[in-house]
Amino acid sequence: MTDFLAGYLVPPGAGVADDPGLKASQRSTGGALSVFETTIGAGPPLHVHDREDECFYVLDGELSVRCGSDAFDAAAGSFVFLPRSRPHQFWAIGQPARLLLIAVPGGIEDYFQRITNASDDEARHRVGEQYGIRVVPG
Repeated sequence: MTDFLAGYLVPPGAGVADDPGLKASQRSTGGALSVFETTIGAGPPLHVHDREDECFYVLDGELSVRCGSDAFDAAAGSFVFLPRSRPHQFWAIGQPARLLLIAVPGGIEDYFQRITNASDDEARHRVGEQYGIRVVPG
């Protein structure tokens, strides 16, 4: 983290840290937030975050979302807020959905990198524990 942060622009098709999907990271925002442009198909299992709130802005397609006991569909142009400590799950309806994923505070990009490289379920579970993100039986 730096004492001084500069504004910056990420042009279309580019990203920070050599990742075209990563538009803002904990490093580029002083820890404030992380932003990804991503595509969701089947989506993750029911899970909970202890440290960050998660938000989506649906760019194309449609998501089905479960958050706690609530369930709703989010079409293109919708904004979804998923507060920390509430189990949630989301998946595309029909074709994969393209969205901006926003996590506050920043840092979830480190989790995504490590979970993607985990070799098996046990390793993924350990990574999740380190980042306060766990799969919820459901």
